[in-house]
Order: sequence, then C-alpha cells, then structure tokens
Amino acid sequence: MDTVEWLSHLLPCPKELSVDDSIEIERAHLAIEIAGAANTLVEQAAAELRDLLPSQGETARRDPSFVVTLGIPNSQGRLGSISIDVDFLRSCPNAEQAYLIQPVGRDGLAIAALDGRGLYYGASTLRQLLNVSLSAERILVPLVHVRDWPDLSERGLWNFPDEQNWIPWMADMKLNFGKMVATQLAPIQRGQPNSATIDRDLMLESRRRAFNYSPFILHLNFLHGYGLYQAYPELAGRGDSALTGRYFAHKEGNQHRAPCASQPVLVDILCEWMESIAAQDGLDISCWLSERPGQCACQACTAEGQFVLEARAFVRAWERARQTYPDLEIRIFLSTTTLERDWRVLAELPPEVKIERACAMGLERVTHAPRDLFANPLYDSYARQGRWIASYDVPVGVNGDVDTPEFKLPQHAAHRVHDYVEQMHERGYQGAYGMIAWAHFARETDGFNIAALAEWSWNRRGRTTRQLAVAWATRIGLQKADAFADWSEIMGPIAFDVYDSDFPVAYSQDRMIELVHQRQRPYLGEGLFRYYATPDAFSEKRAQLAQAEQIAADLPEAYGLETSILASYIDLAETIWHIAEWVATKELADVEEQQVLGEYVTALKASGARNVEAIGAWRLHLGPEPWHQRVYDAIGGTKRTVQEITRFVEERYAY
Repeated sequence: MDTVEWLSHLLPCPKELSVDDSIEIERAHLAIEIAGAANTLVEQAAAELRDLLPSQGETARRDPSFVVTLGIPNSQGRLGSISIDVDFLRSCPNAEQAYLIQPVGRDGLAIAALDGRGLYYGASTLRQLLNVSLSAERILVPLVHVRDWPDLSERGLWNFPDEQNWIPWMADMKLNFGKMVATQLAPIQRGQPNSATIDRDLMLESRRRAFNYSPFILHLNFLHGYGLYQAYPELAGRGDSALTGRYFAHKEGNQHRAPCASQPVLVDILCEWMESIAAQDGLDISCWLSERPGQCACQACTAEGQFVLEARAFVRAWERARQTYPDLEIRIFLSTTTLERDWRVLAELPPEVKIERACAMGLERVTHAPRDLFANPLYDSYARQGRWIASYDVPVGVNGDVDTPEFKLPQHAAHRVHDYVEQMHERGYQGAYGMIAWAHFARETDGFNIAALAEWSWNRRGRTTRQLAVAWATRIGLQKADAFADWSEIMGPIAFDVYDSDFPVAYSQDRMIELVHQRQRPYLGEGLFRYYATPDAFSEKRAQLAQAEQIAADLPEAYGLETSILASYIDLAETIWHIAEWVATKELADVEEQQVLGEYVTALKASGARNVEAIGAWRLHLGPEPWHQRVYDAIGGTKRTVQEITRFVEERYAY
C-alpha cells in the first residue's frame, strides 16, 4: 500500500506521515517494549498494542524479529539506544500531546513523546495502522514516519451514553474530553458537611487513555433540587428578578431561582463540594454559573451583578480548597444565553482558570455570505491573547443553537462541523465540544459528525470533507466507501443549508406561523430561507438530492431515509415561502389569487405529510415506538406549522 492508502485508515489524519516500505511478519514475531520509566498512560499504550499480538496460549514461544519501542526520551533525547528529535516535540503546539513515530532500521519502530498523553496518541496511530491488515497469523507493519500534534488542546462531547464503551471509542479518535454525567451532589442539610459522589473508577480509567472525564458542580440556579433553599432560606435569590426561567426544551418544572451569591455561606458549600470531589481524585472540576439570565434583587447582589458574584464564589471556594488539594484545577462554565457582565467576570478570573462557553451561537452569529460568521469581540480578544477558552457549540446534531429544543433527526454534514471548528481555530479557542442528547442510537445518528469533530479539532488542514468521508466509511466497514463519500458531498452542504436556517425554532417556536399571521413578507436569504438566494434554489437543491437518492440505493437503507427527510424539509420551506409571499403581497380579494393560494396550501399539506412520513420511517428503521419526545417534537413542529398556516389561510381567504 502507498501512503494515501495507509492514510485512509487513520482518523484523525496525522500532520505529517510518510511510509518508506512495509514488512509482513508473523504476529508472534512482533514485540512491544517500553523504554525508560513507565506510568499508567505508557503502560496502557503498550497494553493496547500488545492486544494485537497472540496470547501466550496461542504460541509456545515468541521469537521477536520486529520490535516497537515506546517511551519518553531522557533529557539527552535518547529512547534507549534510539535518538529522538526532542526539539521538534518541544516546539509543537500542545506539546504534551505531540508524538513522533520513526523506523529503527528495518526491524523496528520507535514511538516517542514528552508526556504519556502524546505517547498514547502515538500508539493509537500505530494501532490503527496495524489493524489494517491484521489476520489470525500475520500482520503488515509499515515503516512509517509520523510527526503529529493537535491544533486544539481539548476535543470532545458534552454528554454521551454508555460512557464505559464510549470513552475508548472516542479516545481512539484522539478525542480527550467529556462531562461526567454521573456527578451527584448529596442532599444539602443545614450545618452539615456537603459532599459529592463521582464515578471515580471510570474517571481514572479514562485517564489511562489520555481522556479527561470531568466532574462538575451543577448550575447554581438548579440547586433548589438538592434542598439548598430549604436548608439555607437566606440563599434564595430575592425577588422575581432572580427567576431564571427554563429553556424552551424544558417544557415543564420550576422556573429556576438563582441564589443570593453575596452570602459567604455559598462559598462554604462550594468549597466542601470541591474538597469532596478532589478527595476522590477529581482534580479538574467544571463550575457552572446559573444557566439563564437572573438577578438576586438584594442590595449586595445588585451592587456587583449576579454572575460576577457567582464566579467570585467559585474562585474563592477553589482558593480555599487548594490549601488542602494544591493540584486542584477548575474551569468556569459561564452563564448560557447571556452576556451580562461577562467582561467583569473574565477580567477578574485568575489566568489559570479555564473558561467554558455554551449556547452562544445565537448571540454570536453574524450574517455573512456565503456562510455566517461567529464572533464575540470580548471572548475572542482574550482567546487571541492566549486565554484558555472552549466552546460547547460544535453542531454535531441538527440544531445549531443548543439552547433550543433538540429535534432528534439524522445529519451527515462534515461541512458544517468543519466550518464551525475552523472558526474556533481562527478565534483562538483551545477547546471544542459538541452536544448530543441521545441515550440510544447516538453513534448511528451523530457518529459521522463526531468523527468530523475529532478530525478537524486535531488537524484543521489535514483532510477535505470528501477525504474524511472515505476514511470514516473505511473505518466503519462500509463496502462502498467512495459511494458514501459521493453521497456525503451532496448531502453535507444541503444539510448545512437546511439545519443552519433558523432550525428548529422556525417550527418549534411557531415563527413561520407568525410570519403568515402577520402577513410579513419573507425574505430569501433570511431566517428559514437563509440559504435560498432565489426562488429557483429550492428546485436546484431537490435536483441534487435526487442524485443523492440514487447513490443511496447502493448504501444501507438509513442513508436513503435521511435523504428523504432532507428533501421534505426543502419542500416545506418552499411551500411556506410561497404562501407567506402570496399573503404578504396580494390583496386576496380576487378569486384567481385565492385559487393560487389554495394550490399552495394543498402543496403545503402534501409536503408536511411527506416530512412526517419521512421522519417516522427513519426512526422506525432504528427501532419501534415509543420514541424519545424530541422525535415527536420534530413531527409535532411540522404538523402544527402546517395545520395553523392552513387554518389561518382557509378561514380568511378562501371565499
């Protein structure tokens, strides 16, 4: 195989890779050796490579003729007898994750890094290469040169199901961060020490794979659920201004109340939680400010601002906890959907405290052709100066703004992920995460986009979208990787168009209904019609999807079903545009005008029915009902939009 063929089996693509030759040997003749001092990461890297070898029971005696040596070079740049270019490793961005692989004559390879994390990634790359031709008896070993490092220091997901199995899958793609869903705060009792329970075993296991499974302290306006205000009534934020409401996706329950963050007892409680987590070896804690805008109305809080005081409380608690746990680190998860006094929060945070930001796409979007920009001068300025800032908003799901109801639908759009991650690079961010909300079928639905996140958060210029599609299809064992890439290259840009156009709020929040009700003229290039520049754009996209449908006939059924969903959303957008345009620009007193409008309504009913049918067929392919509510939300959004527009038009203008 040549270098291009070897690369098609790697994900993410290394920065620099070349193959001199390859040697086929018996598996029993391959040995994995550690040079120098070992730690858990080094041992895990070696263990995963040794998993490719026969067990002791399969061969009576190993006679190694090819040796893979891995380890951390000494200060002189020696890995045993092998010379390593440590100056290169030291010069890399995110040097602790950088690694190199080099041949040792024709009978060995060396994997070297300055840190166990980089060594694990080097072993992962070699393991992917060795898996290409692995058979029961033999293995093809490339004499490969690799010099590699990540562009972003943290890459991962907000939450994911079945963490035990997902973390190895993610780590294999060099993703290295995930929120610890299992973090649990104990009920709060007045005057009693507070504690938290984390999944310590899985956290420590994840570290062996260079993965940070990060515990967290929940949004402060959610703490009433743990008895905070019953135990400490004085901590309840004063007045209705302290009510922070709920996300649209949270259809019921309390309107959460922000705490009175000027109270010293809040620092005590936070410190006790931090110490409890740190005592379980959780030394990197994400600290979440209140989730939505709110303000305790007491004089002390209004003098400084809710989020300024919440951030100060976390920092003061951390400073106290570090007296016992000096290695403890925290990251501040800034209030979502709000920019209130962020400039003060950022100005006050110690430089070693990391900053996390989520649900900010709607706040940061700048309309721009051909694709929108995302910018926040405040955050971007700090990031360019080297401040550690991460975003949770990588669109691995169909929804652009993660604070909106998450319709559960399929989306293969590496183009969309690439665009957003590239903008994170340009803005100087150091962490990029995506959010998924699937308890089941997450890999089936979002796996390709997660791979795209892994690809471009590691190597921003490594592959085109088509090359990634071929690599991903190859790795999951699709028999027609090129056909998948052809399909993906059509679907990706169109899915970007559809799901980046005021989706899903145009349906979930009745925006199209209101557009027609108010007889407002719809503008092509805006809102739901953001990526339709002319009336012909609808049919042009449909023609492209017809090609995708033909290609999907040679792929597993799910790809054709996804194509149908996308086509039905284009039909919906077109019929809604026609109705809104006609209602806004015509008097509708003329019978002929009413007849044209009636034809548009008939088309709307048909396109809505196709959309509902397509969503149902795709979801039924995954599994029988009952489905998650957010699948029904997608179906309900379409039904309600069609019914209300139809009712409005027929009641007023059909006479």
